[in-house]
Amino acid sequence: MTLEAAFIIPWVIFLFVFLIYAGFYLYDKCVLFQDAYALCFRGSIQKDEGSVVDYINAHMEEQFGSKYFGVGNVSGSVEKNGQNVIVYGACSVKIPFQNFLTMARNSGWQIQTGARAQIINPTKVIRKCRMVENLLK
Repeated sequence: MTLEAAFIIPWVIFLFVFLIYAGFYLYDKCVLFQDAYALCFRGSIQKDEGSVVDYINAHMEEQFGSKYFGVGNVSGSVEKNGQNVIVYGACSVKIPFQNFLTMARNSGWQIQTGARAQIINPTKVIRKCRMVENLLK
């Protein structure tokens, strides 16, 4: 019994630790996408379409904050293509051993995400809807 336990107990501990780190990874991935989309959406409804990128860059650090588990630095960038704005986020979940369940030369599990929103001016949309409604009457 002792010999079998000596083989089984390390595997059970390894499994629990792996599940905890996998949970960190999944949580961080979901929160990173949520933060990127929230920034993207808030930027897309700005009244001045020229200040969308400036607004997102100004609020990026505040939105990402320090709510991530096992992550050192969260980086983000923003890109504007016509009427679309895209926010990218990236981070790395730190793992206890170098190259543990990762490819060579990676220091952790990499998380990258992007969120996209269409830039709309709510005031213009409401005015256009009212204009169409008045024409139909």
